[in-house]
This record gives sequence, structure tokens and C-alpha cells, in this order.
Amino acid sequence: MEFPSSLGPAAEIACLRYDFDEERLLLVQGAEKREIQVRAQAHRLVRHMVERNVASGGAPALCTHEELMHAVWADEPMHTREELAKLVWELRKKLEPFDAAHLIENERGRGYRLRTCPPAVGGDATTSDSPRPVVSRRRILVAAVIVAAFGGAAAAAVVLGTRGSEKGSGTTNAIAAKERTFVDRVENVLQQAESGRQEIRVALTAGLNCSISPHEAGQRIASVADNRQSILGQLGNLQTPTQRADDAVTFLQQALQQSIEADRHYRDGFFTSAQANAGCPVPPNASFGLAAQSNTRATSAKKRFVSIFNPLAGRFHRRTWSAAGF
Repeated sequence: MEFPSSLGPAAEIACLRYDFDEERLLLVQGAEKREIQVRAQAHRLVRHMVERNVASGGAPALCTHEELMHAVWADEPMHTREELAKLVWELRKKLEPFDAAHLIENERGRGYRLRTCPPAVGGDATTSDSPRPVVSRRRILVAAVIVAAFGGAAAAAVVLGTRGSEKGSGTTNAIAAKERTFVDRVENVLQQAESGRQEIRVALTAGLNCSISPHEAGQRIASVADNRQSILGQLGNLQTPTQRADDAVTFLQQALQQSIEADRHYRDGFFTSAQANAGCPVPPNASFGLAAQSNTRATSAKKRFVSIFNPLAGRFHRRTWSAAGF
């Protein structure tokens, strides 16, 4: 394991708690609690590690690389241990200002452990730091008392009403869980698209101001376009829990398709300039004009997407996006 050689007094009494009801990560240091803001993938990582600790009686459970990758990205392809390590590093960086980075322990070659707060003694915790129970025994006992007291038809009506309420609540919770998973997976796609957009911007700027050759600019843009195509492919396997979610994916697909089209026009524009030895600054050509048109269509689709996705993301306290962000 890797530990800091020296921990301050605050670090020694620190622990992490996850509020399953409000989906918040809390750093507890004595009587003080701080919410740690993390992205969607980190929420999934922490939730899984907390659940493993609960299952092991509160002790920090060793979570293997493979199980954590599955917890964060499920069956999505093209994710690596390096991405998992980066996610853990980001979480530690969030904890460092509070001398609490040691709460995430690395077992080299095996996985990670998370140091969480012990269960509350002598009463309920102030935050729900264990998964919600599936069945309420209290409801069953109340129903039994009503049957004994009132008997027959009245009891049957109460029981049926209770079952109907529980069924409706269960359905609502199931839909919310699916929507949360949908938001998290779309956010992962958007973060990848955001990274690609930044790479395109750097290559375009460098190519147009001649700090790299037109051929080099074209090659860099072509590489990003190929990666964006693989990102677009992930949307084809995405399950949409509602019609609004399906509409959001449709607009996101259209936006990414047009962005990829723009990338390829930019690539062709730079390759054309390289073949013509056009010099610096790089002159306009037909491909650059087509790229601008595709960008306009991409922006339109992005605006439609964020108008649907952002309210849903906000419900689960996730990041909201602008059309210029990805």
C-alpha cells in the first residue's frame, strides 16, 4: 500500500461518508463535514466502494481494478486501468486540501480501498451512508396490526392500498435509477467529446497561425475525428429510459455527426493547402467553407440537446452543458 509518511491531526480522524439519498460525498473531520464535489464517474466509484465496505461490516474492502472499472463504466468498451487510476487521482486531489488523500489506499497491482466512517452507534446516522433497504418490515407489521384490529374487508382494502402505494413508489424509483444511469453515461460521452473539441481547437489554431505545417494540422485533426467516431458509436448502445432521453440522444448523435463532418472538412482543407504549397497564412478554400457549414448545423443540434439534457442532469446534481462545451 502507499501511505503518506506523516499525517496531521485532522487527517488521523478523517473519514468519508456517502449520502445515498442525496448522492453527496462528505468528508467528515471531527464534528465538521464538507461536501466534496466530484464528477459522475467518481460518484459511481465511491458508491460501489461504500457498498463493499457495508457488506464487509464497515472495514475497508479491497476493490479490484476489474470490479471498479465495471462499477464505473459497466460494459462500455475502450476503458483502461489508466483511466481508473486517473479517476482515483482526481478524487485524491479533491481531498488533498483537507489532508485526506490517504483515505483512498492503493494496493499495487490489486486495486483500492476506501476508508469510510463507521456506522452510527445508538441511533440513525445523519446521512444515509448505506444502501436503502428493499423491503420495509415496519410496513408489514403495521398491516398485520390493522388486520387484527379491524379484520376482513377493511384490512384487505388497507393492504391492497399499501401494496399499490409500494408498487407505485418502486416503479418511480426504478425509473429514476435508470435516468441517473443514463445521465452518467451521457456525461461520460460528453467529457470525451469535450476533450476532442479542445484538441481540434489546438490543431486548428496551430495550423492557421503556421506554428505547425498544414499537413501536421490535417493529421492531428484526422486522428481526433476518428476518435470522435468511436465516441459516436457508444451512443448506439445507450439505453434510453424515457422518450425525452431518446430525443436527447438523437440530437446528440446529430451534433456529433456534424462535428465529425466539420473535422473531416478541416482535415481536407489543410491537406489541400499542403499539396498546393499555399504558404502562410493558410488561405481559405472550399473545404474550410464546408467545415463552417457543418459547424453551424452541429451547434444547432447541440442547443436542442442541452435544452433537453440539462434539466435531467440538474435533477441528479450533475454538470450542465453549453453548446460550446463539447
